Amino acid sequence: MAVVQSPKSLALLIVFVSLLIQLGFAFGLFGPAWLSPVLSLPALAAIAFLWRRAERQNQQNQAFARLVI
Repeated sequence: MAVVQSPKSLALLIVFVSLLIQLGFAFGLFGPAWLSPVLSLPALAAIAFLWRRAERQNQQNQAFARLVI
């Protein structure tokens, strides 16, 4: 099993899986189309979490750079 290392690749993986789920619902493979938004909410929450974590890391890096310079 592959382990995702960077937040960017993890976010891309989440978006790709979410897209596959959306397409599955669009073609009727997973059930009725009205379930599609409900089941993609965890992917949106994961992306929001990764976004906030990246912003926090960026702020810490900028603060460290200001301190060093």
